[in-house]
Amino acid sequence: MDTLNNNEPVLKCEYFDSQIVQKAQAFYELKPEQRTKEEQLALKNEFKSLYLQLDAKLKEEIKANLIKIKNEHLANLSQIAQELENNLNDLEGKYDLEDKIGRQEHKNVKVGHETVAKRARIKENNNYADLIKQEKYKRVLLHLEYTKLVYLVTGKVSPIESLRSKALETKATINIKRTLKNKHTWFNLVPLFMLIIIIASYGIGKSITGYSGDLGDVIRNGIFVAVVATGAVYIYSQGGFDMSLGNASLMCATVAALMYNSTHNLAVSLLVAIIVGAGLGIVNAILATMLNLPVMVMTLTMMNILAAIHEAILGEHGGLISVDTGMISNVWIYAVFLLVFFLICWFIFNYTKVGRRNKFIGSNKLAAKFNGINLMRAGIISFAISGVGLGICGFLFACSKSGSMYGASTVLGQVGLNVVIAIVFGGMTTSGGPKSKVSCAIIGAFFSVFLDEFFAAISTPTFQVGNYSYMVKGIVFIVVSLANMWDTRSNMLASGGSIQ
Repeated sequence: MDTLNNNEPVLKCEYFDSQIVQKAQAFYELKPEQRTKEEQLALKNEFKSLYLQLDAKLKEEIKANLIKIKNEHLANLSQIAQELENNLNDLEGKYDLEDKIGRQEHKNVKVGHETVAKRARIKENNNYADLIKQEKYKRVLLHLEYTKLVYLVTGKVSPIESLRSKALETKATINIKRTLKNKHTWFNLVPLFMLIIIIASYGIGKSITGYSGDLGDVIRNGIFVAVVATGAVYIYSQGGFDMSLGNASLMCATVAALMYNSTHNLAVSLLVAIIVGAGLGIVNAILATMLNLPVMVMTLTMMNILAAIHEAILGEHGGLISVDTGMISNVWIYAVFLLVFFLICWFIFNYTKVGRRNKFIGSNKLAAKFNGINLMRAGIISFAISGVGLGICGFLFACSKSGSMYGASTVLGQVGLNVVIAIVFGGMTTSGGPKSKVSCAIIGAFFSVFLDEFFAAISTPTFQVGNYSYMVKGIVFIVVSLANMWDTRSNMLASGGSIQ
């Protein structure tokens, strides 16, 4: 929308004629008391009717143009193929194939012609994709003009029209055929396929051996890992590492349980657990930076400190923490906690500076520092967000123990290892960087938990397969890490990094 010298908006449209624009402009220039609801509604309906007509006409025009563009594209590809064939035919008899030097020269020239043709095809395919995108984008521009006209009259754009605009833009920019041909698309779907396979294998193994494991418990344990892994993505995206996740989440669980026993207030219990988790994360980040220690060393030290503190707390309660009844026990409510936390983390990571800075730090710590990124601040924010996940996980674990007791040995003891496997299996590298994504935490977490349950399901009294679960997890970790590094090595900058 442009402006005149008097700062009054003037809309320039390519698809709507000037008379329609003038109508909208004239209504906009009226004083508020001169605008009537009836006239506003009439103009809005007129614009919508005209938009639908123009859109239908434009769809037919685009359809015809796409056919024309495709025919020209096929003709260009055919021409490239014909030129290659002619060039190869010209080579016949030009070199002495009986002579070693002649054969080598013939091979070099042939490879040269084939390379030129290959590059020409790539260039033509890219140009074809751009032309298709430009043609389809016309409907997006038309809808944009329509929403601007409606905004001039009503002063707002309905959420439905915003969604329609987003849908048109997505349809114009996504090429399903090219996406399906892209190897990275299928590579990114491998974790999902593997999760489906392991769930199916767990079901089959359970039916064969008669394993008595409860699926609800499996899902609950998967949620615990997924919540922690979702927050931990912020640490790993920087190239950091946290060894204390399991003990920290158990500490948050104990604090949540004791707080609930004292107050019988779920909100207070959750809030205190989150504060404790975030506080532990911030302490890790600050001490690692101030003492100039590797994050892994600092978190390993914190893991032992937390274990000692938790042992002392257990000693004060006879070795077991008893949780009063009345806490949340519905696994689907746990899933809601996970979903809300995931959406918040996903939004922050993908649509704020926090995520972009983390990826930059993971790609090259030194470059990030010289570009003005405060590494300490970024580390504190990341560890704090991870700590929020620890607090939520601890609260949910305490809820799962409502009306019962637990000691030092719990499912949270394996959270640290499962989180590492979850993040790596989900598609991230341990060095972080541009390929970091929050979504990897969910798939990887449930894969890790179902893998444990699969081994338990196929175990027999004479052969406990579950005893080999750590070995298999280690193999999976190494294989997936190598695959991720090989897939991203060309996209990585010179060095990795951490919060220091």
